[in-house]
Amino acid sequence: MRLFARTPMTGAALRIANTLAGYISYDGKFRGAPCGFAAFTMKELQTITGISDRSIRSALDELAHLFGLTIERRHHDRHLFTFSKVHGADVNAVRGEGLSPAENADISYEKRVTGSPPPPSLYTRTKSNNDTPSSIQILDWAGSVYQTPFAAIIEDAKKGTEAAGMDTQFLWKGFHMLNVRHDRAIAPLSWLVAFVRKAKPTFQHKPKAPVPAAPPTACTDPVQLMARPAPFANRAFHESDLRRAIGPDAYEQRVAAIQSTYNAPRFAAQLAVHGQAVREGTIDR
Repeated sequence: MRLFARTPMTGAALRIANTLAGYISYDGKFRGAPCGFAAFTMKELQTITGISDRSIRSALDELAHLFGLTIERRHHDRHLFTFSKVHGADVNAVRGEGLSPAENADISYEKRVTGSPPPPSLYTRTKSNNDTPSSIQILDWAGSVYQTPFAAIIEDAKKGTEAAGMDTQFLWKGFHMLNVRHDRAIAPLSWLVAFVRKAKPTFQHKPKAPVPAAPPTACTDPVQLMARPAPFANRAFHESDLRRAIGPDAYEQRVAAIQSTYNAPRFAAQLAVHGQAVREGTIDR
């Protein structure tokens, strides 16, 4: 499995390789496979890896080219898989000269077909591209990430993280710079995903502090100060009550006095007269 992790291959091929390596029979009985072989049906491989049948077949072709994977297809039975180019994979694989793996597996038909059930899949069917390489070639100068199959992976990995607002190309260059600094020529795809999820923005825009509201300026207009005791909404009632209390002539004289003293318009002067009358108790508020 360490050899698989160091070898550039697609993600689907890496899943299949790890699955087959984890189910190799060493006693000639496990899942009906002879020593050095793994036994699987195509349906079981789909269940365990969670990838499509077409991707599995492409991955098997890739593994055959990389590690000499050979397949013996058996009708109504699990197929036999073995790696011929992996050191120690075919040790004691064949018990006798000229015998095929199927002849060496001296196991009943029922046990050979049923065997131990495969574990539940750790993967789910997603829109991820199974043809994405499982390793990344680190270059001193990182080109455009959008010319590689890793742009979609970066954009998917940064969702819901602190790097969600960061540029995809910026993250790609940062990943290359980190590995160049540590003299790495090849990095697993999982390192890129972990790098993106842990990335944090260097410069964060802090929200501006709210401008404190200026305290209201104190009123210094004497006419407005005199009018405050009398509510503006009751000005009509105040005028009629005050005219009745002091007479129309006296009312007009008070308004004229405010106008001449403070050079105020008639309306403001009337409100000031009403306020003074409320303060003196001549009329009610």
